[in-house]
Formats: sequence, C-alpha cells, structure tokens
Amino acid sequence: MLLDAMIFSLIIGLLRRGKLEGLADLPIKKIGLIISAFLIQYILVFFGERGYQLFSKIGVYLHIFSYVLLLIALWYSRDIKGMKLIGIGVAINFIAILANGGRMPVSAKALLKADMGDMLLLLNSKSYVIHTLLTEKSHLKFLTDIIPLPHPYPKPRVLGVGDIVMSIGLFILIQCSMLRKRSK
Repeated sequence: MLLDAMIFSLIIGLLRRGKLEGLADLPIKKIGLIISAFLIQYILVFFGERGYQLFSKIGVYLHIFSYVLLLIALWYSRDIKGMKLIGIGVAINFIAILANGGRMPVSAKALLKADMGDMLLLLNSKSYVIHTLLTEKSHLKFLTDIIPLPHPYPKPRVLGVGDIVMSIGLFILIQCSMLRKRSK
C-alpha cells in the first residue's frame, strides 16, 4: 500500500508543479534503520511466499524487530511534516501485530472481496510469518487488515486502519517536501 501511496503522492506533487529535489532535501535521520526494517520484511515475505520455512521459528521475532527499528527511526524524524502520522500508522499496525502473536491478521472475507482468494493457503502456511488469517480468537480486529480494495483498483489488496494512516502521512510528507518554497 505504501508504494501505491508514494506513486500517487508523487504524481499529485508533480501535477501541482512540485519539485522532486525537495524529497532529496528531507532531513530523515536513522535512514539505515528504515532500510534495515524494510529489508527484513522483504526477506520474510520473499521466502514465505515461496514456501521456505527458513524463518518459521524466528520469523515473527524478526517481524517484530523490524517494527521496533522502524519506530525508532520514525521517532528521530518526527519533526518532519507527515512523519508523525506515518509513525502513528506504523504504531497502529505494530499494536495489532503484537496483540496477535507477531503476525497481522487478514480477513478471509476481505481477501475474497478483493479477489485475492489465492492468499488463503499462504496465510495458513508455516512459512509465511508476516500475516495470518483473522479468526474469532484474533485480538483488536478493528486494527487488522479488514478493508478490501477490489477492482477497479489497479492492484487489489486488503489493508487496515494503520495502512491508511501511514498513507495519509506519506502523502503529506511528499506534498510538503515537493512544494516547499526555496530561497534563491
């Protein structure tokens, strides 16, 4: 979802005659932590989607660790406009993940509405440690991935409140950075 929000935000910024150079001037601190967090999550998804049980025992701990890294980095850059909202969205997702044993629950009903039924088998596998199916035993269901984005959305998906808050924060961050007035 964040990639979609970033692309949308960049297009809107350019339509508003914003400058991409403004993004290069962002004073983001602890960028290495952000990159590490995304790298950990990418590795977990990559191997999980391919059925490798390489991380089946420690994957949820790595998932939690990636969120800790991300929250630390966001804290250090919290003064950048939009970054607090991104941090709140990450925290919302992190709370839902912690409450559910290190995995984000995803609604089967929402997956089917988004025409993503093929994900159901993956979510039941031991190799996929990022998400799990939403059940009656899931906690804080309103914070989990329960909102379907079906066709005609270009890439159907299921998201949660935290994803929406992060996307709004990212939009604000990109707009403010691209449209910032420069002194000449």
